[in-house]
Amino acid sequence: MTLTFWSQEALEFTRHAVAVAPGDVGHYLLANAAIAIFLCLAVGYWVGKIKIGSFRVGATVGTLLAGLLLSLALASVGRFEISGLVKTIFFSLFIFAICYEVGPSFFHSLKSSGVKIIIFSVFFAAVAFATAYVVFTTMHIGAGEGAGIIAGALTQSAVLGTADSSLKEVLTGAQLAQAQSNMAVAYALTYVFGTAGVIIFIRNIAPALCGVNLKEATKKKIEAIHYKEASAAGQTVSLIKARAFVVDDKTNFVGKTIDELEAYHKNTLTVEKLIRNDKELQPFGDVLLEKGDRVTFMGSLASMVDVEKSGAQEIVDADSLSLPLVKKTIFLTKGFSQDTLDHLAALGIYVVSTSRNGSPIPDGAAYAVGDELELAGPPKMISQVQKKLGYAKDTGDDTDVSFLSWGIVAGLLIGAISINIAKVPITLGSGGGALFAGLFFGWYQSKHQNTGLIPSATRWFLKSVGLNLFIAIVGLSAGADFLSALQSMGVSVLLIGAVISIVPHFISVFFGKYVLHMDPVDIFGSLTGAGTITAGLNGLVEETNSSVFALSYTPAYAAGNILLTVMGPLIVALLA
Repeated sequence: MTLTFWSQEALEFTRHAVAVAPGDVGHYLLANAAIAIFLCLAVGYWVGKIKIGSFRVGATVGTLLAGLLLSLALASVGRFEISGLVKTIFFSLFIFAICYEVGPSFFHSLKSSGVKIIIFSVFFAAVAFATAYVVFTTMHIGAGEGAGIIAGALTQSAVLGTADSSLKEVLTGAQLAQAQSNMAVAYALTYVFGTAGVIIFIRNIAPALCGVNLKEATKKKIEAIHYKEASAAGQTVSLIKARAFVVDDKTNFVGKTIDELEAYHKNTLTVEKLIRNDKELQPFGDVLLEKGDRVTFMGSLASMVDVEKSGAQEIVDADSLSLPLVKKTIFLTKGFSQDTLDHLAALGIYVVSTSRNGSPIPDGAAYAVGDELELAGPPKMISQVQKKLGYAKDTGDDTDVSFLSWGIVAGLLIGAISINIAKVPITLGSGGGALFAGLFFGWYQSKHQNTGLIPSATRWFLKSVGLNLFIAIVGLSAGADFLSALQSMGVSVLLIGAVISIVPHFISVFFGKYVLHMDPVDIFGSLTGAGTITAGLNGLVEETNSSVFALSYTPAYAAGNILLTVMGPLIVALLA
């Protein structure tokens, strides 16, 4: 009976759902915009997984298209009315998080040997902006449409946010709505070529302009810098040895402290476990060893041979050989010991992962101040190594929400500042303000690692979901005017986008080759970074089976994210 009852209920519900008119669904979604927003995210991330060759649609474009099409489908019913405050909140979280990540690398690059790459990135951004401004003024492109073309042609979605906040400062009412709609449509139309076209240029045309074969140039670069593609991690494991011995009168261990014993072996081993009368003791440095103690050493093979020579009796004991291993993320500080890094394997320590600005450090790249190394090994040896490298980073799961919030408050206050130059109001807007606050707070946190922790998982959520929630609202708000905006712009927007995509890359190749005298491989990697086109980097890696391009990509990407993003408010100020 119960089964029959629920089956009848389900049938009645289905009949009712089918009977609901499309207009009723539209009114419901318009009245409950939160459902529409998350519907756009669900569809957008699904569409974003589609990959054609090296080109991936991406969640951002997928979400925007979902919002535009849903809004367009409901245009006859009404328009989505979503508070601009919601967009400001989501975009501020996104831009703060991404600049929090790239801040340390950006400031470090200004002082390091990567200064050529930073100059290259600045030149690229300047050419891109100059090209866009000349084309826009010649073709009489409006502020909203121009910002959208820059965001799409240069694949820098953050421009949408910084430009949007600036548009609100100079436009109101119907003009603002039309500009925002034009921006969304122009971005959607130009993004595909901005990605696929640039990948083809960097992989096939740029090497020809430099007069080199891409694969041969890559091989020469690897040989010149002794770059190692394969990690030595597999070799490290075989050098880690743990063995247990009994202390007796045959050895000289009795009466010595653990510190003295480790120092005698030049700290190439550590006492990781001490069992006395079947009771485990903490192996503190001042503990005196007694006859009958079971001592577990961990260290290099050579050090174990020295212990054997002392006459100590080795034992195979499950309790003694059951050792805890710890993982710690060490933040390299000024004066870190390179010799210690070179001999981690001999100390029984395994490098689990490396990170620079949230991205893996390429194999073969030299370590620098600010790099993070996740080390695994015996607790005491990890502690000894830590003293010679820097300090352990707080890698907990709890986000310092107070630090994050203070940063965004500072950013919003910076963004509220407006300066009139030749009667033109210049303002960074909330997005631009959050950008510079993120840079500073990220740099500060890199110097004070136990303050202001924002774990990588949290940063990913803020960067990805924060941006795409903003993008979903942009699409839903602009979709009703999609067709009219598309008709007013026409095919010209595609051509303009292509010019702005390629010209900066074309000119920058010659600047890097003849002015900065950069290696071709560094030019190609810098192009992908300065243009913030990670897909281009992936294309180079796939073509050459080498990740050496990441060496120049990393500092250029840090600079490109900042320089291209601030183009949003600048172009709005000049065109609005």
